[in-house]
Amino acid sequence: MPDEFDEIIADFITEAKESLDAIDPLFVELEAKGDDKEIINEIFRSVHTIKGAAGFLGFQQIVDVAHRSESILKRLRDGEISLSTSLMNAVLKSVDMIRLLLEHIKLKDGIIEELSPLLIELDSALNNAQEVIPPQDETQSSLTDIKLEPNVPASFEIPASKEDEIKHPIEPVFEHIGIEQTSFGEKTSTTTPLKGSIQTLRVDTDKIDKVMNLTGEVVLVRNRLLNIVNYLSSAYPDDSYINNLYETVSFLDLVTSDMQLSVMRMRMQPIKKVFGKFPRLVRDIANSLNKDVDLIISGEDTEVDKTVIEQIGDPLVHIIRNAIDHGIESKEERLSKKKPEKGTISIDAYQKGNQIVIVVSDDGKGIDIVRVKNKALDRGLITEEEALKMSDESAINLIFLPGFSTQDVATELSGRGVGMDIVKTNISKLNGYVEVTTKKGEGSSFIISIPLTLAIIETLMVKAGGERYAIPLTPVEEITRITMRDIYEVIGQKVVNIRDKVYPIFSLAVVLGNKVSSDIEYKYAVIVSIGNTKFCLAVDELLGQEEVVIKIIEGIDTASSYILGATITGDGKVVLILDLASISRNTLGMTKV
Repeated sequence: MPDEFDEIIADFITEAKESLDAIDPLFVELEAKGDDKEIINEIFRSVHTIKGAAGFLGFQQIVDVAHRSESILKRLRDGEISLSTSLMNAVLKSVDMIRLLLEHIKLKDGIIEELSPLLIELDSALNNAQEVIPPQDETQSSLTDIKLEPNVPASFEIPASKEDEIKHPIEPVFEHIGIEQTSFGEKTSTTTPLKGSIQTLRVDTDKIDKVMNLTGEVVLVRNRLLNIVNYLSSAYPDDSYINNLYETVSFLDLVTSDMQLSVMRMRMQPIKKVFGKFPRLVRDIANSLNKDVDLIISGEDTEVDKTVIEQIGDPLVHIIRNAIDHGIESKEERLSKKKPEKGTISIDAYQKGNQIVIVVSDDGKGIDIVRVKNKALDRGLITEEEALKMSDESAINLIFLPGFSTQDVATELSGRGVGMDIVKTNISKLNGYVEVTTKKGEGSSFIISIPLTLAIIETLMVKAGGERYAIPLTPVEEITRITMRDIYEVIGQKVVNIRDKVYPIFSLAVVLGNKVSSDIEYKYAVIVSIGNTKFCLAVDELLGQEEVVIKIIEGIDTASSYILGATITGDGKVVLILDLASISRNTLGMTKV
């Protein structure tokens, strides 16, 4: 029994949190639209459901908070009071408190929150709310003035077109949704499922992760089998058993690919699960800074890996905070620049090839590159010589350095020099990269690119300095063979000209600190595109393309080592997977070509 009760509580917590996440953006929409009965009704139903379930399970503190909020929402819904900022703030505080109480229940920490100040604020907001004076019913007042003449019946006729609707107002509805009506007018559910309905099952994510890990192991075994059977087929082309083995392994390859795709789809979730939190976030931050900011969201139905859902939230929060605090000007400043009084932040998500791209833009003041360089100098993050040689693109990327901030005094929102560093670090953990574009006086955009799947990726196997490496294939645009005579030096930077386009080129062996092979007459140039940045990596050999499973290496700093992780290849050897975004950021300085 205790186990069953724990399961009921876990389901309650999950569903309550989902309901709170769903109504958060509705509050912001309600505040923007004003008195919208449909939105109020939806919020009211969610709060009422949470209160009822909490009461059944004996969570009295949640009941007390939800009941006060429900009272406010009911009077708003019935049109008895007007919506105001104080009412909205009080109800939003109650939502935050319910979240906190749910967390205590989840952790089983036994903490009892002091609810009196919140309950007093809710009661006060309701008592001080402006009552709505109902308009006088003109129909009723006019009827009192009617004088019935003798022999004239006081009756009303029902139009013939409406008679059927009144006699059978709900039968068609019951027929369509699979509910039948009893002789007493009560509704009971039938056993017939809805046509076209989708059956859902709530599954612990740990179980899905386990299946994904096992799928990864199957992929590794599949790769080894393919390697072995290819060798046997070339060595014994006339052996019928080898041919049968080849057909069997080919079928296994097909099934494994389908299984991998199915498991990946199981892990995919709409990114609106993350985006839904931002309307409330933007509202609260803008109000605290006395700014007026509009949030425009698009692409929220784009599906991403659940790991992305779990880890992309914090970077986006820091970017949005930064946009409101540093980017969007005050109302007075915007008006003086002949800009709209209300600033705009837009968030867009879309799929581009094997990448998920998230763009966060604002129409604020943009990034002051000179100020960024000066602040980096003041904090000792760069030298004067580096500042003079630094391109604008490299200067912009200084904001991602640990300890960097343009604020002189730390506030609750910024000034500690950790926000943008967290952005870079967390996105790197997702095997992604972020680039910044800005125009002074017009605004900035942060473009985040993340692989569609984080567990299994396509790679290009190469050899450099006598070692084998796996290069993620998505950022690779082209591969071409070059000789050492094709490499030139321009202002201290080695470059290569490929079809009249000049690219900076780096020896992968040198970048990774390996011994450079000097006896090789030619090399292969791997042209890499990271956002708007393009460069070449010179490698000694190309070993082919292979689908690999990323294994995390504990205790290694991936940002400085240029390593995403490791994998086991088809021949059973361990190979390191390179982080091209980190190589671009640290070696190239994000120089555009």
